[in-house]
Amino acid sequence: MKRRNQHTSIYTDTHRDWVRLRCESTSNNTAIARQFLKDFDLDIELESVRKYVAKVRKTTKKKAEKYQVKRLFYDIETGYYKTSVWGCWNQFVKPEMLEGEKKIICISYKWQYEDKVHTLKWDADNLCDRDLVEKFIKVLAKADEVCAHNGDRFDMKTIRTRAIQLGLLMYPKYRSVDTLKKARKYFKFASNKLDFLGGKFEVGNKLEHSGFDLWRRCQEGETKKIRKEALKEMVEYCEQDVILLEDVYNVMMPYIDHNTNFAVLKGGAKWQCPECASKEVELSHTDVTPMGYIKRNMRCKCKKCYHISNKSYQKYLVEK
Repeated sequence: MKRRNQHTSIYTDTHRDWVRLRCESTSNNTAIARQFLKDFDLDIELESVRKYVAKVRKTTKKKAEKYQVKRLFYDIETGYYKTSVWGCWNQFVKPEMLEGEKKIICISYKWQYEDKVHTLKWDADNLCDRDLVEKFIKVLAKADEVCAHNGDRFDMKTIRTRAIQLGLLMYPKYRSVDTLKKARKYFKFASNKLDFLGGKFEVGNKLEHSGFDLWRRCQEGETKKIRKEALKEMVEYCEQDVILLEDVYNVMMPYIDHNTNFAVLKGGAKWQCPECASKEVELSHTDVTPMGYIKRNMRCKCKKCYHISNKSYQKYLVEK
């Protein structure tokens, strides 16, 4: 049942204290709002709670502990190829039958530990994506690691394809974590689609839309007004995907291995948490390999589990 909007008077001192404490641990107001709705049985819309969290953060001036982690969550929405065919079934489309190039409609992204989602859009008048591709390449250059669902196979290759077509330089490789690959490697869900995982993890779902008609209106809308209205709807859909992506990653994080050791990247020790670079870690248990090498399994307060060598563990005991 859809939750109705409520005024802030519904919130009690207990709710305020709960929110204030969470504001000290994360900068993501949406994540706090979702957890709030899980912990308290209140009939309120998520957006209403998110605004309340933002208000508490502003009035109490509570800022989350800042880790020097530059992880970028992103998602893209693309247009489609146009062609002419003789039927609907078993048609082979040759490259020369394609009309024009498939362009990027929008790219939405957010930085981990930040609440704001940013979006770069193509020019709805000329259907030109050069400016958004050029700007996003600069955003990518600031990231220590990028994260997308099926990003390695689709999103990044699509961006790089448009870059070379437009004559824009970008790096041949970025340090990345692909949540689709992680889902396939570590779990056995009935589906590994982002929407399915979001529902299973109870962190949300994709926004509903009108299907291919939305893409058609964006790319071939009869008037400028129709194209701009469709683009606005597309941006909302893409931004929700980015929020959902980060939430899915946060649930999966303790169960998967890391692709980047942020502790070492930022000048820390190998025994520190590779996810958030924190020193607040402890020994979970010890493993010994068939060859006799000792592996120390560690656990961080951010829930990240990882292993280090016995040599690194000895340094941990000294520095701790």
